[in-house]
Amino acid sequence: NNNNNNNNQDNNNNNNTNDNNLRDNSMKRLDQISKNVLQNALRFTGRLRVVEAPRGGIDSNGEEEGPAAHQPGVTIAYALDSYGKEGSGGSGGGTTQRKSRKGGGGARKSSASSSSTSSGAALKEKRLAAYADAKWGKTRRLAAFFDPLDGSGNADAAIPTGTVFGVFDADAAFPRGEIPDMKDTASLARAVLQPGNSLLAAGYCMYSSTTILVFTLGGGTHGFTLDPTINEFVLTHPNMKIPKRGNIYSCNEAYSEGWDDNFKQYLKTIKTGKGESGQRYTQRYIGSMVGDVHRTLMYGGIFCCPSDTEVHHNGNLQLVYKSAPMAYILEHAGGKSTNGENNLLSVKPERVHQRSPCFMGSPEDMDELMTYMSGEQGASQ
Repeated sequence: NNNNNNNNQDNNNNNNTNDNNLRDNSMKRLDQISKNVLQNALRFTGRLRVVEAPRGGIDSNGEEEGPAAHQPGVTIAYALDSYGKEGSGGSGGGTTQRKSRKGGGGARKSSASSSSTSSGAALKEKRLAAYADAKWGKTRRLAAFFDPLDGSGNADAAIPTGTVFGVFDADAAFPRGEIPDMKDTASLARAVLQPGNSLLAAGYCMYSSTTILVFTLGGGTHGFTLDPTINEFVLTHPNMKIPKRGNIYSCNEAYSEGWDDNFKQYLKTIKTGKGESGQRYTQRYIGSMVGDVHRTLMYGGIFCCPSDTEVHHNGNLQLVYKSAPMAYILEHAGGKSTNGENNLLSVKPERVHQRSPCFMGSPEDMDELMTYMSGEQGASQ
């Protein structure tokens, strides 16, 4: 009885702390609003089964993998209708056709990009269409995931936050033709347990000084900016390309005591200007992945979230709905990614909330990093 009373008192103290924590309460409200907005919007995209990924889960090191208790979790949308003109099935036998929107909403090209239309651009567009048809041609049913509000803990400080999303061919997760149990959340979650290189599309919407939508269908990465005067996203950054090399590294050095010695040697080298570029690198770290990766995409450099021996034995970012879609976006803008050993997009997750070390950024910076991670540079110095 005494033990039960003590446990109840501890739980009450924790609950009181959370209830009185203005930051936690603010995060909870923002996360719930974001989730509700996304799920309401999904109702207009066809007949779907929308669920939240199962919470919890413990990795091999005994660390919890799921989102914090105040967070609404990850939204997974499983299409009940088939995609494309020749698709069949869906619980109602319906077929979802691709439609063009006319008037209100949608996305427009800026006048600068519109005026540059040429025969070369038309040829490129035709090639991209062929690429899309080849990639989407056999797709019958789609599954999407959404991280409602990455960086919500920074919102009260007016630091950038963002929504991350990705789209898979749902049937590819059931190679034997199984049909998921629509009443079982864990069964539906299997649809997104695929390696990042199987993504059909990925993107993020960043809420900062402006609202920016960046996404890729696999044939290039494009950026749109919300114009509040017309309530439309305008194409402002067509065919984005990350610089081949930057001079910024982004990581949380508070955990550096537990980092791998090879990685620490790499950071020391670039900070002192003794790396391949001869430049001294500077650190920029916001703490919101969307903001940090967007800056890396725009200015070049490297974003890192390594594992450490002290706190995050498998890194601190979830593979399915954080690092893999962001790596997919960067790679289709000319960047590279890794988990320290293999390409990040080749890793097949076993659990929705599975964490993984991640490194992504400019191709030359990433190539230099990998000479250290593999031990080549460390051995020669």
